[in-house]
Parts: sequence; C-alpha cells; structure tokens
Amino acid sequence: MRLLAASLSALVLVTSNAQAQTASPIPVEQFFQRPDTSGAAISPDGRSIAIRRLSPHGRMMLVVLDTESQKSRAVANFNNADIEHFFWLSDERIGFTTVNIDHGGEVGQTGLYAIDRDGSNRIMLRATIDRPRSFADGYQIKYDFFGPTSFDGFPNWPKDEMYVISRDLDHSELVRLSTRTGRISNIRAPSETYHTLIDADGQPRVVVARRNELMRSYFRDGDSWNEFDSRDFNNNDGYKPLLYAEGQLYVRARNQRDEAAVYRYDIQNKALQQPAMIVAPGFDTDGRFIVGERKMLGYRFNTDAATTVWFDPAMKALQQQIDEQFPGLVNLISRGRQSTTPYVLINTHSDIQSHAYLLYNSQTRAVHLLGSAMPELPPQRMSSMNMERFAARDGRMIPVFVTLPKHAGKQPFATVLLNNRNMSERNGLWDWNAEVQFLASRGYAVLQVSPRGSSGFGALHAQSPASGQTPDAITDLADAVQWAAKQGYTDPARVCIAGAGSGGHVALKSLLHQPQVFKCGISWSALVTPRNDPDSERLQQLRQPVLLAYDKDSERFDYQQGRKLYEAMQAHQAPVQWLDYSTTVEDWKTQRPRIDLWRQIEAFLATHIGAPAH
Repeated sequence: MRLLAASLSALVLVTSNAQAQTASPIPVEQFFQRPDTSGAAISPDGRSIAIRRLSPHGRMMLVVLDTESQKSRAVANFNNADIEHFFWLSDERIGFTTVNIDHGGEVGQTGLYAIDRDGSNRIMLRATIDRPRSFADGYQIKYDFFGPTSFDGFPNWPKDEMYVISRDLDHSELVRLSTRTGRISNIRAPSETYHTLIDADGQPRVVVARRNELMRSYFRDGDSWNEFDSRDFNNNDGYKPLLYAEGQLYVRARNQRDEAAVYRYDIQNKALQQPAMIVAPGFDTDGRFIVGERKMLGYRFNTDAATTVWFDPAMKALQQQIDEQFPGLVNLISRGRQSTTPYVLINTHSDIQSHAYLLYNSQTRAVHLLGSAMPELPPQRMSSMNMERFAARDGRMIPVFVTLPKHAGKQPFATVLLNNRNMSERNGLWDWNAEVQFLASRGYAVLQVSPRGSSGFGALHAQSPASGQTPDAITDLADAVQWAAKQGYTDPARVCIAGAGSGGHVALKSLLHQPQVFKCGISWSALVTPRNDPDSERLQQLRQPVLLAYDKDSERFDYQQGRKLYEAMQAHQAPVQWLDYSTTVEDWKTQRPRIDLWRQIEAFLATHIGAPAH
C-alpha cells in the first residue's frame, strides 16, 4: 500500500489555497468534466512528445511538443472528432484513431490515421467501427495508448509501414499497411493470425493463430513458420506470448499455479523455463514488456496499483531517482527507444491526484509540467483509497478497495457498493476515480469489490461458480458489506448498490437476493434480461427504491428492456425512478448527461440512505 504524498509539486498542485480551504462541496461538474490532458507518448528519438489535450472547442486534439525548445503545436485538431488512441510510428510520423464523429467537419468517419509530427501529410488509412458506449461514460485515461492491439514487442516497423491484423466476418490475416498511401501488402504468415510479436529488426517473429478452437503458436525461422505450441483456445492455462528479444521468448502462463506469472520459454524444447521470472502473489501478471532499441528493459502490470519491474540497471536507477523526487505517487516513466537525450516522460498519479504528465531532465532533474487531467480538483480534498481482502462466508479471500470520506474520522458511514461495469473484470485500481471521489466528497464510504468471476486475481477467483452450489458474486458482495460493517466503515442500515452495464444488472439481482443487505439500487445502461437468466422476470417484484437510467438512442444498452422493467415495477407500485437521455455529439463535449446522472444519483442517495454525517 502506498503512502500519500502531501503534494506532487507546485507544478501539479495549481489550485489556490482559498479554493482548497473552502468548506463548500466541490461542484459535480468538476468531477465529471472532460480531462484537460489525458495522455502523452515520447518519440523513439526522445525529441518530441505527443500529447492529447482538450481543445478550446471541447474536442480532444493531438499536440506535439519539442523536448528541447518546449514549444508545441497542434497537429490534429478537428472541430467534429476526438483523438482516441495515438502512437509513434517513427521519429517523424504518428498514428492515431478518431471517435465521436459529428457531421459537417474535416473528419467524415471514425478511422485510423497517420500524420507527420509537423501536421503535414495526413491520411486516413482505414475506417474503424465506433464502439458503442454508455451515455454516462467519461473519457478514459489510458496508460497504453496503443489500446487493445494485436501486436507486442518492438514497434520498429519498416519505414512508413505498420503491421495490422486484417479481419472480416470469418477470417483474419497479418498484413503490412503503408502509412503514406494506405496500401495493404500481404505477407507470408499462418492463416487466422490474431496476435503478433515484432522483433528488434521490425519483423514478425512469433504469431498466434486460432484454428479449429485451438490456440496455435508459430516461430519464424528464415522463411518458414514452425508451430511450437498448441492448446485449447478456451482452456489455455493463461498462456500468451509477450516478447521475443535477444533470442529469448517470454510468455505469460499459469503453469499449474493459480496466478499467471511471466516465464522464459524454450522454443527448441517447447517448454517453460523454471523458475518464473515475474510473480505477484495474489495477482495475475497481466501486462506488457517495455523495450529499448533492441533489448528488454522492464515489465509493467497491475497489482493494487500500476507496477513496473525493471531489469535494465539504468532504468531501475532512474525509477528510484524519480520516486525519491516524487514520493508516494505512481510514477510511470518512459524514454525514447533510441533516445540519446536526457529527457524522460513521467505519467504520475495517485488515488487523490489525477494523472499529470511531466517532461523530466534526468541529468539536471528539472521538471516541466505538460498538463494534468483535472487541474481544478485539489488533491488535499480528495479521499484516500486502500485495497484490502476479506474472508467470504466459505473462507475465500475477496479483494475490495475501500474509500472513506475525507476528514470524517472512523465512524459507520452510509455506503455505496459500486460495481464494475464489466463484472468479469477486476474492480478498482489505486488511481484517481471520478465516481469514487464524488461519492466520498458527499460523505459516503465506497466499496469496490472484485467478486468471484472477475479476472486479475488468479484462475480460481475468475471461475464463476454455478448458482446455488457455492457462494457467487452476489453473496460475495453481501459479505463485503458485513465485513465493512465489522470494520466500522459501514452503517449496515444505510447501504445502496450501484453499477452500469453488467454491474447494473448485478446490482438489481443483489436487491432481489440480498434484500436485508441492500436498501436501494442504482442501475444505468444495463441489460436487465440477459439470456438464460432466471431472475429476469422476478426483478419487477423488487420492493427497495430503484433508480434506472438509459440512453434513449442506445442500441447495445437496450433501452426497451429497461423501459419494460420500469413499467412492470410501476405496475407493482415499486418505488422506482426513471431517467432517460437523448445523447448528442455535443454531449460528449459537455458531458451533460453524465453530469446530470450523478446529480440525480446524489439526490437519490440522500433520500434513501439518509443525509451523510458531517
């Protein structure tokens, strides 16, 4: 567990003392507005930083800063689109994707683009699909600006080209894409490839293909692709090739362990090399290697917080130097793979400090603030978050993040159990979270539980047990409340459960199965009648107060299902409140629906679990 820094530096804590000392609640808008700066990436030569910033007209734009002169210019600034993912293709060229397209501007559709770092020679390479999202989604702060890509290793692509996976409905293949012309070139690789490791020469060296429900791994030796591993795709022991560097393959695997670890792999003998090189007891080591020009430098993954293990002595020493200068914070450092400059990019944050991006001179230790996500929110008014584990009714240890109201002392608090929007993924990270901090600022304790069925804590934890046979996610959530009450955190008479997506559906089911634990529920953008769920018809019998919220124009988050449940609950005279929103592209800029939802949630909680103690 990390100690909290009293401050990052004058560069980051730019809020005035008068604002920090005021006793009035921070306005809801300040928690849920779009971030001012939401990402940065350093060029391979270390001479430029690409920064994603909020433009004057409310769009996410891409800015490039010269590390020596510290002068910057916007290179992709559209009045009708946001920059989402971005990455350096070379010292001179950047790739990026666009989302939230409005009509009547420069960008006609979502897509993958490339542009020179001076803003010239922009080209749309391929159209992409704009993924569905909830009306209440915020703009995500990402560590990995490639996003969920299909390649790992060394992004040392051939000049002005990149490797991509080309997919249609029933086929995928590895191809080469020109970032100047958009032309696709076929390359010789196993069919149905979906994951690739690029070597230090910029060539595909290891690929993974899916055929006949088998996960097949191949190694390129000269012009030949040789299969060295094959396993059931859906029962693969957590296996995934991660990096090929200096003649060594590194993979993630469980190897008869509960938690996934990182191993060296002997391709010739088709076997893992013992012992594991990276192990994190209680956590799966899901992450990505950090590379230099030709060698592996370190590995970054999540435990309770983002963690980096350095194998390179120089990077390990640099991390220690920066951590001493900025103590009590998560400092994610990166430098250009081929850089001869002293410049380092730092993404620094904590549970009470939103992400800030610093340009750091490793020789002089001078720091230049590139920007921060939420500069108007004073860290000294945010609430600390801690990860703990509690014993469920059958003794299994369940992870939970606990956030208590600031300066309120240890007393039982009205509590919100906040589910993840995807219940199959871990819930929470030691990081600044707008929803958690808003609830804590209003005097509520917040529990973020990762119940059984969620990933990141080992294979046994990720297995979702059959209902009625063993404790499941819903009983784990109820046990979390009982544990929190015993710790003195929670007033058991004032507990509400909330969530979006599958987390919203589980919130409603928890009201049904644990009515003595949860006094009210909040669900937004949730599928309330998923296939083969025996509880779907019974939800209309709920008697606790419920708040339902939906996007009227949503396709993925079924508005009609939510509306049908609301009308059925009304017919049963249940205390249900309904909110619907018609979201426009302008709303993605202003965050109007998200802000209004949380204003409504604030009023709903005050009504049904009592005004929080002050």
